[in-house]
Amino acid sequence: MNYSFELVKLEGKPLLWGHRCRNESDFAGYYHWHQICEFLYVHEGQGNIIVDQKTYPIRRGMLFVFQPFQLHKVYANVSADSPYIRTICHFDPVFVEAGLRPFPLRHQLFMQLWQGRAVELACDLLPWTNHMDRIFALYDHADSRGRGEEEEEISMLFLQLLNNLSDVSQVAANKQVEGLQTRPLRYSERVMHWLEEHYAEEISLASVADELHLSKFHLSRIFRSETGSSISDYLAVRRIKIACRLLQTTTLSIERIGIEVGVPNASYFIRMFKKIVGTTPLKYRNQLDV
Repeated sequence: MNYSFELVKLEGKPLLWGHRCRNESDFAGYYHWHQICEFLYVHEGQGNIIVDQKTYPIRRGMLFVFQPFQLHKVYANVSADSPYIRTICHFDPVFVEAGLRPFPLRHQLFMQLWQGRAVELACDLLPWTNHMDRIFALYDHADSRGRGEEEEEISMLFLQLLNNLSDVSQVAANKQVEGLQTRPLRYSERVMHWLEEHYAEEISLASVADELHLSKFHLSRIFRSETGSSISDYLAVRRIKIACRLLQTTTLSIERIGIEVGVPNASYFIRMFKKIVGTTPLKYRNQLDV
């Protein structure tokens, strides 16, 4: 299985910048989350991105925003003829927020993206691709000249980005409403929603297949084709993601947290946690107090 909590080390920097990162070979991706915000803009590519039990297409002009500790996976279909090219920015939202305070409308939109619940974090900016390319090229130029960490340059980057999002917000809202009325959920989304309600229970592939009225083989094949991984992989990382939150916000024992997330065998829970997070639950909790 290939998934983990990724500690993005800014090392005192306000952001980490990757402009037009390119892949021409396999890019299966993996489920992961990190402690800071990320935006990802697609210049070229095909595939899917999964976030909050929703599946979105990878295509030119798509912008994705991932909140802190938000589980997501990028699954790109890549070849020499169809490369995956994207701009990625991991950033400290506290630093960015401070620079946006003089601009109340853009600041409000940023706060919704950073902390909002039930916020649509994927936006189709295809009609604005030339403008988006220009925004990123200007910041990349500033970064190449050693100004990428300056508050003015970062604020300009996010103001222009948020301005585009503000311009299309009504269009995006209308599309979301239409989508909710007409778009059927993919099988993978139905599985993820069901697991969200039942992760604390003992779950088998047969029980999920029965719920969706499919054979185990057919369900496994569909889920893997839509997400690039297995149902058991997704369930494991989802359980550990919830366990991390319980370790952060409660004083429950390690054994109790394992039970709460559907892994009542304490030894197995600790092994699973270490494999995914890279440390034991106890060490993870102790690190939070440092």
